Amino acid sequence: MSKRIEYIDIARGIGILLVVLAHNDFGFISQYGYEVIYSFHMPLFFFLSGYFIKTNISFFEFFKKRFHSLLKPYLFTLFLIYATSVSFEKMAFGTAIRRIVKSLYGTGVYIDWVQLWFLPNLFVVSLYAFIFLVIVGKLNNRWLRLGILTATLAISLPFLKAFYPFSVSLLGNDYELFGLPFSLDLVFLSGFFYILGSEARRLTTEKMFDNYFLLGLTGIGVFTLNFFIDSPIDLNTRTYSSFFINTFEAIVGILFTLALSRQIDLHTHRLASLFKYFGRISLIILIFHVPIQDFWGQKILASADNLPLSIWVGFFMGVGGSALIYELFIRRNPVAAWWFGREAEGVEIKKDMSP
Repeated sequence: MSKRIEYIDIARGIGILLVVLAHNDFGFISQYGYEVIYSFHMPLFFFLSGYFIKTNISFFEFFKKRFHSLLKPYLFTLFLIYATSVSFEKMAFGTAIRRIVKSLYGTGVYIDWVQLWFLPNLFVVSLYAFIFLVIVGKLNNRWLRLGILTATLAISLPFLKAFYPFSVSLLGNDYELFGLPFSLDLVFLSGFFYILGSEARRLTTEKMFDNYFLLGLTGIGVFTLNFFIDSPIDLNTRTYSSFFINTFEAIVGILFTLALSRQIDLHTHRLASLFKYFGRISLIILIFHVPIQDFWGQKILASADNLPLSIWVGFFMGVGGSALIYELFIRRNPVAAWWFGREAEGVEIKKDMSP
């Protein structure tokens, strides 16, 4: 088994907290802070997902693993959403079926819990990255590998404009669609950061991120770039304003997060443990945070008429409520854990001891 790299869990924990902030009205508190988050938070998650990719197994085995950890939670969550809506919100059964069918398209426009778009896209991106690494990873020249990877990033940009939206004709009717199924039009862009994570694993060591100079330089870089340059990025809406600026900002933000995570891991045990915990349940937080924080944010706003308070309460409830769902219903429940692509903790698995 490979050694667990603790600061990557911390980085994932920081990343998921940034995702939760990005999905509420934090921009009303600080538009600048909101722009900083968006400049790198989704590239960070693709990068971290690619950090541990293994290509020493068959493609079919890899496919099964990714289906188990990504698509199964996605499909099960869709079932939960609409089973609950039909049972408790009086949604018509036919309406639920239509919404499920739309959700299976897998892009944010067609999913009620829009944050779920990440899961089917990460699934297809990981398959693409596996094939890329099997072929290109055999090249011993790192600069050639990175050059080919950068070329795929350049190829990705025309796709953003070509398929969001695009028109199709079916049975004599014209339809306008937003993105390809599972956001396949994003696969080269998302895949760039995913594969970059794999390359970073090969080219860096923990000692690189021990460097205070790297932490300071990248921190100044990400905050300065966003202060002086207005270059929006939002992968879900296919916004990538500048090939050079958005890519550079995202990479600097990723490096800053890794350097910060390493320092937290080295010097602040309690904070490190908290971020590691959030990192290890990041999938659960991703799935459940939006409806929870929307509910509490609206409750607080209606009762206190205080927007900043509603934003912060929504944030803490989105994170804390998701963690509570995990602790109460998933962590030690082998059936629920299986549906969410995990193994239940503290549950002994009986093995057949017969000869």
